Amino acid sequence: MNSLLRRIFDPRKTEYFVVNHHFIIQETSAKVQDYADTPGDAIPGADARISFPELIGIENILMSIIMGRLPGFEIKGIARFADHNRPLYFDMLAIKEEDEQQNVPGKLLILIEDTTEKMVMKQSLIQRANEANLLVSALAASKDYIDKVIRSMGDALLVTTTLGIIKTVNQSAQWLFGYNETELIGNPISLIVAEEKLLYQARHRYILSHKELLRELEILCTTKTGEEIWVEFSCAAIQTELEGLYDFIYIGRDITERKQQEIEIRRSLAKEQELRQIKSRFFSMIAHEFGNPLSTVLFATKILQDYGDEITHKEKQQYLQHVKSASQQMAQLLEDVRLLSSAEAGKLEFNPAPVDLQKFCSELVESIQISYGKNHKINFVYKKSSVSAKKTDNESEQTQDLPTLDAKLLRHILTNLLSNAVKYSPLNSNIEFELNCDNEKAKFKIKDAGIGIPIEDQEQLFESYYRAKNVGKIPGTGLGLSIVKQCVDLQGGQIEFSSETGLGTTFIVKIPFDKQK
Repeated sequence: MNSLLRRIFDPRKTEYFVVNHHFIIQETSAKVQDYADTPGDAIPGADARISFPELIGIENILMSIIMGRLPGFEIKGIARFADHNRPLYFDMLAIKEEDEQQNVPGKLLILIEDTTEKMVMKQSLIQRANEANLLVSALAASKDYIDKVIRSMGDALLVTTTLGIIKTVNQSAQWLFGYNETELIGNPISLIVAEEKLLYQARHRYILSHKELLRELEILCTTKTGEEIWVEFSCAAIQTELEGLYDFIYIGRDITERKQQEIEIRRSLAKEQELRQIKSRFFSMIAHEFGNPLSTVLFATKILQDYGDEITHKEKQQYLQHVKSASQQMAQLLEDVRLLSSAEAGKLEFNPAPVDLQKFCSELVESIQISYGKNHKINFVYKKSSVSAKKTDNESEQTQDLPTLDAKLLRHILTNLLSNAVKYSPLNSNIEFELNCDNEKAKFKIKDAGIGIPIEDQEQLFESYYRAKNVGKIPGTGLGLSIVKQCVDLQGGQIEFSSETGLGTTFIVKIPFDKQK
C-alpha cells in the first residue's frame, strides 16, 4: 500500500478489493469476505455489487473516479448484522487504481477499514451518558404521568436502547409474553422476538438516515412457555437528552387469531386455484379426447350415408371399424372418468379373491400386445416362489394356494402402466415386464425405453388430468396414472418410479396379499 493510502486508512485494519469498469472483482485481500453482505460472494470474477450492495446506485460516481474526473468517494458507517451483541461497522473508500499500462480501461481500488470498535464504543459511551443524564433530569411528575399512561394501555409496550436492550415494559406486555417485569428489563428484545434482526435493521436505518420506522410490522414472537404468537408492532424512535442517541418504542398487539384466519384463507384460495386448474385440464382433455373420435364417427357415418351405395363392401367394413374404434375410445374415456370419480368419492370397492398371477399377467400381456403393442415387444418374466400353486388334481385345493388380491383393480393398474409403456416408447422397442412374488406380496416391475418423465413434472405425475410437458401430440387423458395410484392405495400397496428424459421409465408396484380368505 502506498504512502498516500497509509495517510488515509490504518493499514492494520484495512482490507481491499479491486474491480474493473464493469465492477467485476479482479483481486481481493485475505479478509474481504468478512465484510461481504453474504460470505463467499466476494471472489474474483463476481460482481462486487452482489457482495457489497452499498455500491448499487453510485455506479456513475465510481465511473467518474475510474475516468479520473473525481479523486475518490467515501462511504462511512456501513453495518453488517453479525449477531445480537456484536454488529460489524466499517468505512469504504473508492479511489482509482494506478496502472502503468496505456490504453487499458482503468480499475477501481476499494479500501475497507474496520470501525466496529470505534462505533460500538461511541454508542456505549453515548448510551451511558444518556442514562446518567436521564436519572439526573427526570421529573417526578412527568414520570408518574407517563407510568399511568403506560399501565393503562391495552396494547403491549416495550422500550429498548439502541442495541435492543429492554428498558421499560407495561403490564400488557407482561401478560402477553408471560414474563414479569424483572425477567424482561435488562435483557435483549430477542428474548421474545424470534425475528429481532428486523427490528435491529429498522433501528440502524433510522440512526443512519432518519428514515421513518416500520409500522404494522408483523413478527413471530415466543412466550415464556415456548408458545409462538404473532404480534403486530408499531415502532417509533425517541430522541434522548443526548444528541444523536435514541430509545425505541415498540407497541404490539396479538394478531395470532387473525394470522391463523389468513393462513386458512390462503389455504382455501390455493385449494380453489387447484380446483380451477383441474377443471381447466378436465375440459381441455374432454374437448381433445372426445373431439377426435367424434370427428371420426361423424366423418365415417357421413361417408356411409352419402356414398354407401357406391363404395365397396371392404371400404364399408373399414369405415364401420373406424366408428367402432372411436366409440370404444370414447367409452373407455367415460369408464376412466367414472372409475376415478368413484375412487375419489370412496365408492371404489376392494374385492379380493384367489388369482393365478402368472396366467393373469400372461393373458393381459397378450391382450395389450394385440390392442396397443403391435409394433412393440412385451417381455414378460415370472419368477416362481413359494406362493405358486401346487400341482394337484384337486382344483379347489389349488385355488386355496393361490395368492388373494383384487383382480379387477390389478387389471386397471397393469393395463394403464403397460399401455403407457407402449404408447411412450419408440417403435420396435422392448417393454420389460417382471412379476416377482413372495409369501407376503406381489411385485410388478415395468420398464420401458421411452421419452421419460421430466424432473419438473414428476411431483404432479399422479394428479388427475395432468400430463408431462414432453408428451407432444401423443394422445392421452392424464387419468391413467391417477387411476393406478387410487387402485394401488385401495389395496394397501406401494408404487414408485424412476425416470430420465429420453432414457425411459421404470415403475415398481408392490401389492400385499389379502390374508382374510
